[in-house]
Amino acid sequence: MASIAAKVGVSINTVSRAIRAPKTVRPELRRQIAEAMDELNYVPNRLAGGLSGTRSDIVGVVVTSLYYSEFASIIDTLQSALLKDNLQVMLANTRYDPDQEITLVRSILSWRPAAVAIIGVDHPAKVTELLKSSGVPVIEMWDVGGGIIDSAVGMDHEGAGKAQAQHIIACGYRHLAFLGSMRENDMRARKRARGAASAIAAAGLPDLVHSVRQEGGRPALGEELVHELLDHHPQIDGIICNSDVVAFGVLKALHERGRKVPDDIGVIGFGDSEAANYVTPSLSTIRPGRHRIGELTAELIVARINGEEPRTDVVDWELIARNSTRPSRSPNR
Repeated sequence: MASIAAKVGVSINTVSRAIRAPKTVRPELRRQIAEAMDELNYVPNRLAGGLSGTRSDIVGVVVTSLYYSEFASIIDTLQSALLKDNLQVMLANTRYDPDQEITLVRSILSWRPAAVAIIGVDHPAKVTELLKSSGVPVIEMWDVGGGIIDSAVGMDHEGAGKAQAQHIIACGYRHLAFLGSMRENDMRARKRARGAASAIAAAGLPDLVHSVRQEGGRPALGEELVHELLDHHPQIDGIICNSDVVAFGVLKALHERGRKVPDDIGVIGFGDSEAANYVTPSLSTIRPGRHRIGELTAELIVARINGEEPRTDVVDWELIARNSTRPSRSPNR
């Protein structure tokens, strides 16, 4: 705080008030102090007594979504495992908003956590700076395809998208589309779409058609997008969905249009949600190793707290072939 005060030309007490009671400091001065905090990567210490080296028993867990979330079982497994070591989860949801991610990471770091677990490896530059300078173990979850801050546990999303396309190609479908939610900061969805496009190019098929929106995945989105897709591209006979939840709406819309699944058109999802085996037809999909990711993340958090070296663990996924695609001889993985 002394560095911030010197930079702005105010007292340490003014900086403290700007952090603890911002309404007592005029807006322009608050802005200058906030800019100095950003520049110096400062986060307040919310632990009592100025013990700046103290760590709490909190593990900050930052996810990008809780609505139709892929991450619920990861968090549940992670929390149960950490409790065995008397570590508590503090959960934050960024909603794929980079500004929210910066704010929430800064807030979590202010509690001097024992470690931080965060979804993805693609973050705003300021988040990466804050985490690198925090001095706490950082475990990035769900994805391992990129630069890693400290340690990571996750899957190859580009490979998963490639497998979706390879399966649907092996089933005999030739005119393919990638459909679903693709928010600006959802890099995992973009990696899966890129993997699907590469598999299609390698097979010498027509280019992958993209039918996506920058909004959260939900069944109604799949229903709306498939109508738009077939209105403009009636030749499509295979749909690669960004999530199972979107695929459920796709199946409903195809039934409404009289397109038989899997005879006229094939559909594959991602996530293997509990309902995937109970819709009609049952949904072919990619099953991520969510439980394993949660387990390994907890193990790695404890290992890093105990001074072990950083590492990256790649967790495999499984392709589940059901009735929404024709039978093929492509092996499950």
